[in-house]
Amino acid sequence: MDSLTHIVLGAAIGEAILGKKIGRKAMFWGAIADTIPDFDVFAAPCYTHAQQLLVHRGVTHSIFFVVLMSPILGWVFYKINNKTNVSVKEWTLLFFLGLFSHIIIDAFTCYGTGWFEPFSSYRVSFNTIFVADPFYTIPFLICVLIALIANNGSPTRVKWNKIGLIISSVYLIFTVINKWNIQDKMEKSLHQQNIQTTDFVTTPTPLNNFLWMAYATDNHGFWIGYYSIFDKTNNINYYHVNRNIDLLFPYKNDPSVKLLKQFSQSYYCITKEKQDIYFNDIRFGQAGGWYKPDSSFVFSFKLNKDADNSMALNRTKFKISYFDAIASLVTRIKGK
Repeated sequence: MDSLTHIVLGAAIGEAILGKKIGRKAMFWGAIADTIPDFDVFAAPCYTHAQQLLVHRGVTHSIFFVVLMSPILGWVFYKINNKTNVSVKEWTLLFFLGLFSHIIIDAFTCYGTGWFEPFSSYRVSFNTIFVADPFYTIPFLICVLIALIANNGSPTRVKWNKIGLIISSVYLIFTVINKWNIQDKMEKSLHQQNIQTTDFVTTPTPLNNFLWMAYATDNHGFWIGYYSIFDKTNNINYYHVNRNIDLLFPYKNDPSVKLLKQFSQSYYCITKEKQDIYFNDIRFGQAGGWYKPDSSFVFSFKLNKDADNSMALNRTKFKISYFDAIASLVTRIKGK
C-alpha cells in the first residue's frame, strides 16, 4: 500500500496499544513502526533498477524480519523511553503489530510481498485492493485525525480510533468478497466465449474496487477484459495481447530480463516502439485499458542499453490528459 495508508494504520495501532499511557506519542511511534518495512527503499542506490524491484518488499517484508526485529526494537525503545511506564513487552507488541500489519496489507495488492524471505523468493499477492485506494484510506484518515485532535485518554479519542480500525477492516473484507464475486462472473464470461486459457487472474483498477481487470494466459499471450460491479450485463469484451517473446532474443543473456521475469511472475509481454524494446508487466494493467485496448502499460521497463528505468513502475503514458483519463475511469466505473 501507499505510505499514507501505512502511516494511518500504524497511528491507529499505536493509539490502541499505548494511547492511554503515552498519549499522542503513541500515534507517532505506531506510524514509525508501520513504516519501517519500507525503509528498504534506502538501499536502492546499491542495486540496478531491475534488482530494486525485488529488493523492495523483500526481506524487510518477511515474517522472519517481523519476528526478529519486534523484540529488538521493543527493547531499544524501552531503554530510550525508560521514564515512561510502558513495559518492554508493550513496546514489543507495538512494533510487532506495526510491522506485521504492514506486510499483511501489502500482500493484498498485486505487487507481491516476500513473506518467506530469505528462505524462499515466493511472493504473496492476493490482488484484492489497488496499491492506493482512497475508499480505504480517506475514511480511516478522517477517523484517526478526529482521534488525534481529541484529548488524551478521552472516550471520544478511543471511540474514533476504534471506528477507523473497524471501517478499514470491513472495507478490506469487502475487497476479498468482491474479488470472489467478480472473478466468478469474469471467468464464466471467458468460458462462455470458448476462450481457452491456462490460468485466470483478477485485480482492481487504479484508485477503486469497483472496476476490475482480468487477464488470462494462452500459448501466444494474454486475454484482457474489464468489468464494473455496476455493469448491466455480465458479457465482457476480452481482447488479446501478444507476448512477442521473439523480441527478447537479443536480450536472452541479459541478467535484468531474468529478474524481470521473476518479478512479473511470468505475466509479461514485450512491445517495440520505434527502436526501443519494452518489458511490460501485465499485472499492473494499462494506462486507460478500460477504454482503449492499445493503451500503454503502467509498468514498462526499457531493455535498451543504458536506459533509465528509475520510474519503470510509474511511467504511466496517457495519450490524453490525466484529467480526461480519470474522467474516463469514472465513466467506466459507472457501468455500461
